[in-house]
Amino acid sequence: MAGLPCNDRALLAQGVSGSSVVINLEDVVSLWLNELEDEGSDAKAPRTAAQDNSGSIRPSASGTNVKLEPSPASIPPSASSSSIHLPVGGLRTLHPPVPYEEFLPPPSDGPSALPQVTAALVSHLPAEPERSRYLKAFRETMLLHPCFNVPNFEQRIAAIFIWAEGGSVPAPTGQPMSKAELARDIFFSNPKANGKKDQGQGQGRGSGPPPQPTGAGGRSAKAPKPTLSFFAAACAAFALGALVARDEDLERASAASSGVPAPPAPSASPADTTGVAATLFALSEQTLQLFEKTAAYDLDSVMSMILQVLFMLHEGQMSVAQNVFPLVGKMVNVARMMGLAIDPDEFPGTYNLFEAEARRRLWWDVVYYDLFVADCMGHPPLIADNTHTTRLPADVDEVKFSPSSTSLPEPESSDSDTSSAYFGLKCR
Repeated sequence: MAGLPCNDRALLAQGVSGSSVVINLEDVVSLWLNELEDEGSDAKAPRTAAQDNSGSIRPSASGTNVKLEPSPASIPPSASSSSIHLPVGGLRTLHPPVPYEEFLPPPSDGPSALPQVTAALVSHLPAEPERSRYLKAFRETMLLHPCFNVPNFEQRIAAIFIWAEGGSVPAPTGQPMSKAELARDIFFSNPKANGKKDQGQGQGRGSGPPPQPTGAGGRSAKAPKPTLSFFAAACAAFALGALVARDEDLERASAASSGVPAPPAPSASPADTTGVAATLFALSEQTLQLFEKTAAYDLDSVMSMILQVLFMLHEGQMSVAQNVFPLVGKMVNVARMMGLAIDPDEFPGTYNLFEAEARRRLWWDVVYYDLFVADCMGHPPLIADNTHTTRLPADVDEVKFSPSSTSLPEPESSDSDTSSAYFGLKCR
């Protein structure tokens, strides 16, 4: 109220648009008197001289002809240009789809065990043949968004199901062999005869490591468990694949209605596919939230956020969902906190070739979505051009490039599906 010419004879009125105006009370009284004169039952009655000379007479509150102020219930709501945006699947997807107990390990791990991926949790992922169908749709979608190595991503997803079914997950090959380890493996490993190891060797240097003990369910005791961050990324990938498969089902249905021959329809209807996509996306959000409260951020967590943003941008809405903008801001800050804005070559010996390229791809995908979403929302991007040193990722053959690669495999053709040239062009 400071600076406004307000006193006890003024009224501060606020309109629907939020703007305020100061009105003199005498003007308000004259307006009321005009209303009484127009609508009152005695509007045509002659007025006395006293009433004509005193235009500032306040009307009596007991009069029946006084037009009262409108109540809040009678005021029509203001028209808003932005409508409420609900996620795919409706309001039911706002609730966690999985009870918290399914994230807990067996009681034998102790009462202080943190939430982790369990076999019961993996059972919520799609089963065959829908699993292969969603992965195929996801693979085709990621041809335009190759922000990470999709073949390696699918291998890790397959390892999750092997682990959940009781098999052993192979040890990660993220670190390449050093020259000493490679020489030891060549010269002191067991010779093979007819595809089998020499059984005459003892437990010496060349006999190889002893068999690993197995734990409950036949799993290897030393086999690494899938992390919550990668499980969240897998759920988001399946949700995106289900969303794309739903669009394909709708196109197939429209083609069938027009008499055009179409391939056989899948067993699930488009409505069921929509529910599956919404549930898997909610499971991805729930898992990522638990991971953020129990572990430090890693590359898989950034990958999960990127896939969640990609899912929300594929919902088919005319405008960007309101959840996308804050999620992109969070993704930018997490990527900066992890050092993705600095090129891995500035830390020699820290990252192998595969991880260095993975960090470059994730960072430049974060830069792309920051610029794209900020432009859609009418705001400047958070990442300036002079605030990062990460080089553009290299164009490699996606199938041949793996965590054990010691050199960058060049693609046979830049037009092939195994090339990542489009991602470099998109980043430029």
